[in-house]
Amino acid sequence: MAGPVIRNYKGGSIIYFEKDRAEDIYVLQKGRVVLTYTAIDTGLEMKEDVRLGEFFGVKSAMGHYPREETAQVIGNATVLVFKINEFEALVSKKTNLIIKMLKVFSSQLRQVHRKVREILGEGDARSNSFELMNVAEVFYKNDYVEQAIYAFEKYLDHYPAGIYAGRAKELLNLARKGQQFPVSMPNLVYENEPDAGFSRTANAGTDSIQGQYSKALQLFESGNTAEASSIFQSLLNRTDYKSGSEQTMINNALCQVGKCLFKTGNLDNASSTLTMYIKKNPSGPLVKEAVYYIAQINEKKGDKDKAIAFYTKVIAMPPDDKITTDAKINLGSLKG
Repeated sequence: MAGPVIRNYKGGSIIYFEKDRAEDIYVLQKGRVVLTYTAIDTGLEMKEDVRLGEFFGVKSAMGHYPREETAQVIGNATVLVFKINEFEALVSKKTNLIIKMLKVFSSQLRQVHRKVREILGEGDARSNSFELMNVAEVFYKNDYVEQAIYAFEKYLDHYPAGIYAGRAKELLNLARKGQQFPVSMPNLVYENEPDAGFSRTANAGTDSIQGQYSKALQLFESGNTAEASSIFQSLLNRTDYKSGSEQTMINNALCQVGKCLFKTGNLDNASSTLTMYIKKNPSGPLVKEAVYYIAQINEKKGDKDKAIAFYTKVIAMPPDDKITTDAKINLGSLKG
């Protein structure tokens, strides 16, 4: 790999124009570069300075679509120019750069994030951990799957026991399987998680509803079903939710308890718990998953006709996702 090249520009030079197609990524070393773009909310022309050491041109290069801004040199400037593979190699070796890169990813992306936070009433960025998770989910929701995977991995590298670790792991697994962002996933809610002390213990700062739910998911995915079930059951008694998403987590905890019971072989109680979830939340985000688990329960109990009926019902439920695929495979085996 040849490595990045240094380019010197004279004042007034244009590094690239809006709508140009290119795959170069830049880092400002000396001088001044101004990005000019159109505000997504007002349609007005906006200007923003690139800071020294800041990456620019990243989003369009990584996404393989036209530039969304014009980059012009004011005075003289020196920039480092990376090809995509060179940039990825650099960031993968220096993981501390991922936080900085995602914060200043590009003027357009930063603008989108600020606007989203305003709409959600979240105000300014409150912690690197939250922002990293937020950016990862924005990537995922907008089908930038590779970038989302990378950001989720970086979150788990830096915050292996963080408040959002269970959520990050769940979304990372889905993204790696090529699935779309799950519509059943509650909105990301800011929790007061200090950025210092990446090696924090698993219990620190996780007494919030989202913190407990994320921790229980992580325990479930790691095979610690008993402890996960205990946390999910404790959530069912919580009444201190402050948002719709927190209430949804409490409701979803009932389904998660049913899944835990299934994993431990307590099939009858699992079936009744999952059925209760469906009755209480007929439009709940985990109804399809609950029906799928009920189908598996009937299959394990040897009730082939009921299993076929429930798998057929799962297949008919939108969206066409991994649960649908698994149900088709299981149904095929039963009918085989």
